Amino acid sequence: MIIYVIFGLVVAVALSWTLIKPRVIRFSVGLIFSIALIGAVALLTLNFTDHYGMKKVTTVRTQRGYSALGSQSAANVLIAKQLGTQSDNYIFAYREQRNGSTTTHFVPNQKKVTTMVKKRATYQVDKVKYAAVTTTTVRWGWKNATMKRWFNVGVQDGELVSQKRMIKVPDKTWIVLSPSQLKTLQKSMKKTAKSPISAAQQAEMRSLSKHQLAVRTVKQLKQELNN
Repeated sequence: MIIYVIFGLVVAVALSWTLIKPRVIRFSVGLIFSIALIGAVALLTLNFTDHYGMKKVTTVRTQRGYSALGSQSAANVLIAKQLGTQSDNYIFAYREQRNGSTTTHFVPNQKKVTTMVKKRATYQVDKVKYAAVTTTTVRWGWKNATMKRWFNVGVQDGELVSQKRMIKVPDKTWIVLSPSQLKTLQKSMKKTAKSPISAAQQAEMRSLSKHQLAVRTVKQLKQELNN
């Protein structure tokens, strides 16, 4: 609506300064319309530059995440490839369903740079029961219907402010590996698999619960990485 108001004020300013004959009336009316025009343009400019009339709307969505290796490993694995050297921004590989396929997540869209720089994905190893991905999205929205009616020009509504994806994984049953670390461990595990396992060791492995086996395997993998 403000576009039509500005257009009307432009016409009113032009007519008031050119057609009104009495000097005092012309000056008074012309000044009023000129100030109104400047004010309307200023408000529209503020809407475009500082999102006047809008507010930040935050939505949070959480979903489970499952090991990238599935049943191939007793330990749960999250594959993380860092973007840059100190960005704390990652591309991840994991499964969205327990029996689903491993997919890559949060790959930046190089064709949409303005949106890409507003998105970030990171992880945290914490004392949680299961792995979960929490997506926190902040977008611009109208403060109320009146502001929308006056300033709804362009595509400001729903414009992305920021989006952060946080993956939290349990500290004892999950391990976060880079692609190169995963390759190193897979080679090591192939060599270990060729070594004979005693009957006592097999019995011990069978006596462990799934959780206990995951904890033990994660410890072994961490030790292997530190060697």
